[in-house]
Amino acid sequence: MRYIPASFQDVLDSRRRRPAYKIYAWDPATVTISRVASAPGNLHASIPMPLDITPYASEITWNDKQLSFTMMDPRNLFHPDTGHYRNYLGDGAILRLVEGDEVLSETDWVTSFTGQIHGQVGWKKARNTGNVTARVSVFGRGETQAFKRRKITTREYSVGTDLGIALYDICETFMGLTKAEVRIPFTLGRQFKHKVNQLAQVSPWEGISSLLEVVCYQPYFDGEGKLTYVNKTLQRPMAKALADYVSCVELEVPENSQDGINKVKVVFLDAALSRVDGPYQKLGDAQVTTGFFSMHERLECWWSEDHKQRADGTTMQVIKSVNSGLLPVGTESYEQKDDFHGEIEVAISVWVPILATVMALAYVAAALIPDETLPVNSSSLIPVPVQVGPTGTGATVGPVLVFQVTPTPIAGFTVPWGRVIQASAMLGIMLIMMSIGSAQYEVWGTPYDYAYLEKTSIAMEDGLDYWLENEKEIKNDFVGTHDQADTIAVTELVWEKSQTRTRRIVIEDDPSLEVGDIVGIPDGRKILITGLSKKIKRGEVPSLVIDGCKVMTP
Repeated sequence: MRYIPASFQDVLDSRRRRPAYKIYAWDPATVTISRVASAPGNLHASIPMPLDITPYASEITWNDKQLSFTMMDPRNLFHPDTGHYRNYLGDGAILRLVEGDEVLSETDWVTSFTGQIHGQVGWKKARNTGNVTARVSVFGRGETQAFKRRKITTREYSVGTDLGIALYDICETFMGLTKAEVRIPFTLGRQFKHKVNQLAQVSPWEGISSLLEVVCYQPYFDGEGKLTYVNKTLQRPMAKALADYVSCVELEVPENSQDGINKVKVVFLDAALSRVDGPYQKLGDAQVTTGFFSMHERLECWWSEDHKQRADGTTMQVIKSVNSGLLPVGTESYEQKDDFHGEIEVAISVWVPILATVMALAYVAAALIPDETLPVNSSSLIPVPVQVGPTGTGATVGPVLVFQVTPTPIAGFTVPWGRVIQASAMLGIMLIMMSIGSAQYEVWGTPYDYAYLEKTSIAMEDGLDYWLENEKEIKNDFVGTHDQADTIAVTELVWEKSQTRTRRIVIEDDPSLEVGDIVGIPDGRKILITGLSKKIKRGEVPSLVIDGCKVMTP
């Protein structure tokens, strides 16, 4: 509900009104809309003096999003090419509608619209009269497309940070608003629930909408061009109850042929971390080359390169064992050290290096053993003729055959037993070397991690059949608990159900009413204001058309 000075409220209550209004314009080259909206008044010294274009304006129509009027310019003062005041109706020109009463000072009037011209105003010169006219359309700040199209990424916010801090950061950094232009509480009473929070690749309007959605608010710009909100909770007091004497008639119940929302699903990230298991799979592998030269090997096996992957129920699978040779020479074991890695231990039996050492020493010792040879005696009789004479006479008797014993060598083989010992030692050494080599292992298990799980909260009409459901899904990662999600779901369902009961009433103009207010009409019904419009004429009290909906309760 818009603030009305006490003197102005007295005039409204007296019903003795002499309505007055003014339209002010500012050159965008000399001032920004942010400075105009932040200034305490339209004629304040902190901003340039505006141009009063009220004498040139007629056929004024106003609603909460747009101001339109016909501009009469007989002297071509505002012509976009040659006019002296052309910038005051050019692209980006800032305009304000101020309403009050002739009996009051302008400081007691209220600003009911603040906006800018987008693009170029169309001008037309009448052939018969020569009058130059234009239909000027001024759009409210909420219609600024730069707030809704371009994508932004905010800084990161830690757990416990109030959502209002992020909202003000978006307003100041990406929308160019000062704190004086924001009428939303700095602290919303809701905090970020997750370790790291950030808005990425969303428009500024989507960003503030998602933050306000957590507290069931909806953003909009009021008549002064300041950012405020509509409370979607309909179980709140009325802003105003219209008195019986106020001229109030229900103009119509507008047709609404669309199916209403009867189910709301809120998807959110739970604030508590939950364990999420992956499929059973290979987590890592290890290889080792070992033998008698290495008694003990410890191999660390991590589940990921960054040492951050968690796993549970891990086991080792032997692809190639150190005992795959001729002899079992060691033991292989595995132990999970923590959630991130395990350790494979290969231990070689103590007899292996001892045996290898003994065999090597035996081989060397056997090389020093001399080879012993034994003589073999063998003889043969060989006949030899000899001349023999008479004894004592010296006469020759004749030849005599005499046998002579002569030793003869025998050919054969010998095996040095020193070489036999060397060969045995070498076989032992070779056996040990052939029994030990490389081994290969794999570790399998169930990887898991802790994550914020996506959960849902649903509000729907009682007794609704599933084939009649018309669902609206709200996805908001800043909702951290089921209680918050339930509140949002129920509030949104009641809001949507109320939107289908559209109503339109006409009352005597009341500048205090704003979009989002709940008014009570004399017959006891409550109407939520979703739109306001009126036509302004000099000397007449405007009729305010209220577009709204019937307030429903859960």
